[in-house]
Amino acid sequence: MIRRLAVLVVCGLALAGCSDPADSSTTDDDPAGEPRPRPVAALPGRVVDTLGVASFNVYRHLGRKDAMADALRLTSEDQVDVIGWQETRADYFPEVKQRIERRGWDTWQLWEPDGPFWLAVSWRRDLFSLVDGSWNEAHGGGGPDRTDSPFPPRGWIVVTLRHRESGRLLTVVDTHLNQAIETGDQFQDTLNADYAKEHLRLLADVWDEVPGDLVVGTGDYNFDFRDDFAARPEGGIWDTQHEHANSSYQVLGLDGVEPSRSSRWIDYVFIANQDLRVKAKDAGSGQFVQHQTLDGYESDHRPLLAKIRWYDR
Repeated sequence: MIRRLAVLVVCGLALAGCSDPADSSTTDDDPAGEPRPRPVAALPGRVVDTLGVASFNVYRHLGRKDAMADALRLTSEDQVDVIGWQETRADYFPEVKQRIERRGWDTWQLWEPDGPFWLAVSWRRDLFSLVDGSWNEAHGGGGPDRTDSPFPPRGWIVVTLRHRESGRLLTVVDTHLNQAIETGDQFQDTLNADYAKEHLRLLADVWDEVPGDLVVGTGDYNFDFRDDFAARPEGGIWDTQHEHANSSYQVLGLDGVEPSRSSRWIDYVFIANQDLRVKAKDAGSGQFVQHQTLDGYESDHRPLLAKIRWYDR
């Protein structure tokens, strides 16, 4: 079933499309549209760098020892260069930042007494320097008097980094949608879901507006990719985002990527459509090379790691 889905994903999108003959990643033994767990071949053009971009929900209720072990494990992965974190409103996360800073990582997080410190972005200091960071609120919070599943104010952070070697800009859009929003293929009839749809509607414009030579996204979207893509509910992820950004799932399929919580692909890495390169003729600066989930973590989410080839255009 997953293999059939990947065929639909890649061939069904006008942007991602089926590979043309100029795409050397497709051979007679690898039909166009089949999932490709091995790395995708390079396309024409000079490569600036190949980046490992990870999305990870740290699970803020995790004990300090396990949470610290997860963070140190992820930042010890040689193939990880940039991380978009979710659920960083935890008393242990300031210590996480201090520990990984000593390992060569810097982090942007807006930490204020009543601020949106649920999100953070970290990067390898020897690869990038910080240009700017900002928080953008999509909606306010909902307490127990309004919903059975309370949520904080939600939105996204935009962190722009300068690639030290080339001077080019990488922008990371990190977000986290409300929980308890999905029925299995549609949105629930709840405040959580109504606010999540507003969140997605606003987020759609961000991909086209933020600065950067390459714009990528990370996040916990709390709506399963397979369900969303099959049903395409109005106001859902595919419905609102596909004209602006594509996820690694849409381009590479699901083979080799294990779900979180046994059955849900809810952790995403995106590339803005204006920067996405899938075919040789595409002018974009970013190509999904490979993606995978990382095992051995105590969080209730699996880190999703996407390798992205960054081209000079």
